[in-house]
Amino acid sequence: MSFSSDIKQILCETEYECPCCRTAELAGALGSTGRLEGGIIRFNSSSKAVSERIGKDLSGEFSIDLCGGKILIENETDVKRIKERLETFTAESECCRIAYIRGAFLGGGSVSDPKREYHMEFDTRSEAGAEKLIALLGDFDIRARRTLRKGRIIVYIKESGNIADIIGRMSGGRAGLEVISVQVEKEIKNSIVRLVNCDSANLNKQAKASSKQIAAIKKIKAARKWQSMPEVLREIGELRLRYPDVSMEALGKMTGQQIGKSGVNHRLSRIIEYAESMAVK
Repeated sequence: MSFSSDIKQILCETEYECPCCRTAELAGALGSTGRLEGGIIRFNSSSKAVSERIGKDLSGEFSIDLCGGKILIENETDVKRIKERLETFTAESECCRIAYIRGAFLGGGSVSDPKREYHMEFDTRSEAGAEKLIALLGDFDIRARRTLRKGRIIVYIKESGNIADIIGRMSGGRAGLEVISVQVEKEIKNSIVRLVNCDSANLNKQAKASSKQIAAIKKIKAARKWQSMPEVLREIGELRLRYPDVSMEALGKMTGQQIGKSGVNHRLSRIIEYAESMAVK
């Protein structure tokens, strides 16, 4: 599976925060590559998980029996009420705005493997759809642009931090870790190269350890669970974010208790363990 497919698989397992989130996600999905025209509603996806989620939600939301799981609705009455509901839906709460963006990504989005490049895009059906999506992303300080490709309007994001942020939000904190890890590892390696003259083995070890720690911290923050962590863990976590390239010994001296290397390692390991446990809930 591709990186983009893996992310969509995780998103399809994400639970809705409120009843309206399902409607918002459907509006986003069918408003991207879904077809609400010519008296029919059609939705096609190369992802089985996406098709199953959209189909299940359409059936649940509108009490429609989709034969064989194929998303093709031709009944005039069903088409009319679905169009009226989804085309006029306004995502007012934060969770619904995120659900709409998630639906747009499931319906017509892709994201590149961060090891190669930072690029995320949404295939939209109209000028109005593109503007709405850009505005919604802007609500979360995500800077998105648009371009025209083969007659289609594409909304895209290039900044690694923005990509990781929106993936984390769409998945409730379960995804986005890979983007953050690659980004942080690159940044820390560059920083350490500038500041420290050491052998490459130690350089890679320190960069990878620090990037994993920072990725875990950002993942917990994206899931809005950081404030529920013990104060001693939040203290060392905030220090690691502020000083990504310093050693654990130096980090320990910055704490209120001035703990040693083993104490720093223990606290950061607890943060990583918690972040990893979130992925299996």
